[in-house]
Amino acid sequence: MAGVIDEYVATLRRDLDFDPTLARRLADEAEAHLREAAEADPAWPSAAAEQRAVARFGLAREIAAQFAADAVERQSRRTWIMLAATVAVTFVAMRLRVVWLDDLGLSMSSLAPLIDRYAFVAALAVGTVGWFAFRSSLAPLAVCLGGLAASIAAGIVRAGLFADGAPLHVLLAAAGEIALIGLLSWHVFGLHRRLRRTAALRRAG
Repeated sequence: MAGVIDEYVATLRRDLDFDPTLARRLADEAEAHLREAAEADPAWPSAAAEQRAVARFGLAREIAAQFAADAVERQSRRTWIMLAATVAVTFVAMRLRVVWLDDLGLSMSSLAPLIDRYAFVAALAVGTVGWFAFRSSLAPLAVCLGGLAASIAAGIVRAGLFADGAPLHVLLAAAGEIALIGLLSWHVFGLHRRLRRTAALRRAG
């Protein structure tokens, strides 16, 4: 039968399962501290000694909520860094496509160039404002993700990269865009999950 400390540690792991590394580290540290405190109790070994150690340590849900907030901050920082990298690579790829299309003498009158350009500009503008005013919010990151995805898709369609035999450097830049937008999506989803779980922990606490 699981003891009081075992149940407490299991609760921490469960509440932080959205971040396995954090859950494992915090659970190990908490268990070591609690067992040391319980063993120093005059009533050890007993459930009462474990209970007093747990009571002094604090509620598992409150501790999990505090560490979950730290995890949100770290994930947010990583996501903004990934956004900056995606914006930089997308800009370079756009310029390479424009040079290649100019060399081919292709028309720029279709809808795709407008989406390519202005979706990127919108993502850049929202990202800049979001960084200074709404850095902890998911909304500007989600808008930037949508704008960059639209810009990249329009740019690939506009250039007909896989149909017209684009040069290797243009194809590599496009591949970099696609890879980064995938990584950015993964980071944004991870941030969303952490925000949702942190809010749930705070409500429950």
